[in-house]
Amino acid sequence: MSTATAAAAPTAAPKRVAMEHDALLQSLVWLTRHHGRERSASALLVGVPVDGHALTPAQALRALTQAGYRTGLLPRPLADISPLLFPVVALMRDDDACILRRRIESPQHGGRSYEIVLPAAGGATLIVGEQELSQEYLGHVIAATPQLPVVHDEDDNGLLGHGGHWLWGTLRRFVPYYRAALLAALISNVMMLVTGLVSSVVFDKVIPQQAFVTLWTLAAGAVLALGLDLAARQIRAHLIDVSGRKADLIIGSLLFRQTLGVRMEHRPVSAGAYAHHLAQIETVRDFFASATLATLSDLPFIALFMAMTFIVGGPLGWVLAGAVPLILAVVLVMQGSLRRAMNAGLRHQTDLQGVLVEAVDGLEDLKASGAQGRFLRRYEDATALAAESALRARSVSAWSNNLSGSAQQLVTVVMLVWGVYLIHDGVITAGALIGAVMFAGRAVAPLGSVIALANRYQGARAAMTALDRLMRLPLERDEQRQYVVRPQLRGGLALRQASFAYPPTGQDRPPKVLSDVTLQFAPGERVAILGRIGSGKSTVLRLLAGLYQPTDGRVEVDGIDLRQIDPVDYRDQIGFVAQDPRLFAGTLRDNVLLGRSHADSVRLQQVAALTGLDRLVASHPLGWDLPVGERGALLSGGQRQLVALARCLITTPRILLMDEPTSSMDAQSEVQFLQRLAASAGDRTLLVVTHRPAVLELVNRIVVVDAGRVVMDGPKAAVLAALSGAAKPAAAPAAAPAR
Repeated sequence: MSTATAAAAPTAAPKRVAMEHDALLQSLVWLTRHHGRERSASALLVGVPVDGHALTPAQALRALTQAGYRTGLLPRPLADISPLLFPVVALMRDDDACILRRRIESPQHGGRSYEIVLPAAGGATLIVGEQELSQEYLGHVIAATPQLPVVHDEDDNGLLGHGGHWLWGTLRRFVPYYRAALLAALISNVMMLVTGLVSSVVFDKVIPQQAFVTLWTLAAGAVLALGLDLAARQIRAHLIDVSGRKADLIIGSLLFRQTLGVRMEHRPVSAGAYAHHLAQIETVRDFFASATLATLSDLPFIALFMAMTFIVGGPLGWVLAGAVPLILAVVLVMQGSLRRAMNAGLRHQTDLQGVLVEAVDGLEDLKASGAQGRFLRRYEDATALAAESALRARSVSAWSNNLSGSAQQLVTVVMLVWGVYLIHDGVITAGALIGAVMFAGRAVAPLGSVIALANRYQGARAAMTALDRLMRLPLERDEQRQYVVRPQLRGGLALRQASFAYPPTGQDRPPKVLSDVTLQFAPGERVAILGRIGSGKSTVLRLLAGLYQPTDGRVEVDGIDLRQIDPVDYRDQIGFVAQDPRLFAGTLRDNVLLGRSHADSVRLQQVAALTGLDRLVASHPLGWDLPVGERGALLSGGQRQLVALARCLITTPRILLMDEPTSSMDAQSEVQFLQRLAASAGDRTLLVVTHRPAVLELVNRIVVVDAGRVVMDGPKAAVLAALSGAAKPAAAPAAAPAR
């Protein structure tokens, strides 16, 4: 089955709908459960560009494909659906959908009926007659068959998608385009034989005999051949451009999905350098899918035109036979120098991009610290190195191009000089000389493209290495794995002998941020985590949030190893507030809802009142449509924190993990927020990292972390007394369970 029929699906404008009420999405969830590969709605939507509207058929096909299904959108009347396809998802009117489970021959329903399931209505099962069902049925079904999991080598992690290697697997999908382009190249080159033959005949036959009728006949044939050649070249260019544009969309999406799915501990250190690497995809795709195809489609015809040179010009063909390998040898000799220059150029361009993004991103701090000169020096140094590498690469490339161009001209001169002697000796005619020179020029012409291609190859090779390195980064979730589904967590959390260190960025092994930490938090417990700067408090929250994986030990939720639960499902049930919350360009509403665009306006107003964000919304004429700017630059630090808190609470999470949630608030706003949070938290599990005494009113237990180890853990009063020196420390060894 194929997704190619998606375009034929109904295209009514989708309406905004919550996930639990999206009939098509819930039908997909039912299908995965039926096939023993249950995925939650959130897990199915990972990697699908959704915006809070009802799922479209094309998006449904993409979600199933990513979940490991072979799927297709099939136009079928109800009576023509093969029993082998059941169960299928039937598309209905008004963005509705249901599961057709089986066909039943039933006299009481007019002779034929269907057992249908309504996943969006709690999974209700009904028997409906064919005539009644036809009134709502749109004529399309989604059929899906689970595929066997593909086992890949560890070294292939991230490189392989549903079509194989991220680049080769994608380009393989456009083989029909490339075949058609090669056929167009064949037609073009065959047509070019005509001009050489016509020239030879005109000089040998038409001019001596003054045969003007033959002249015009040959001219008409040559014009026709040139027209066909032009059409073939245009068709080839169009096919290459269309396939390249489609490949760009697919490969770009694959790379960005890899970016979003990479494990946090392996994320790139420099955002600018990373963005520069992603931008190299155009270089790679253009080389392999456009430039290479256009050039290689002409290469086989070098032999054809060389043969025609021998046929028409006799011994003159040996000039061409000697020149071609000589030109190629020159190109190969220079590839080593060009490769080194290209690699250095890519490295320096990446550094330059990193400096530029870093400076623009931190311009306010840079100015406040008077560091413009320092960054200007870094930028100029990086620019100089990049320019030097580029100059070196262009110099080598220019030598290669100029030497090959001179060699091509030399071939013409040698053939003309030798040809005159051959004419004098009666070996060939003047027409044969003209034809041989034309055929030789046509044979040598693709070599110029080969040389340019060889030069571009070094740049594409360097970019390909960088992108392959990106695609090999480990992902936080395995799309082929069957995770444990937990629709509702109780809220118990634990760290079991957990240690954590960031991956090494150089030769030195980084120190452990956490070392052999064991902690347990009961469902509904409220705990504060205290400690000095850099003690590992925030890392504890990040591990419990599943953003990072411990290098040793494990994280548990409700007694289950967190790695058994789909990260998407887990984060649907937790609220996490980072110490330095990040906002994104858009409106207040966009930043609060973010990935939860299905949340209703009532809940939006509730979290605004809870966090105090409602005052900002009410005081500005744009309200929820207030732009926040890139990284929230148009808001104050306190306002950004309110938005982050509202984002955390929008889904009524079962577990709240908050890192310095009130650090940017004034005292009055802090007290009001904490009072509202205490009243609304209920039996949720709450873990909060703080240095603010007021926040401790929320909790009944305190954990103290120092140098990556737990040094105190107990009731709030006892730990505070121990910290103040009024009582003996009630500390628990880091390696022993806290509870």
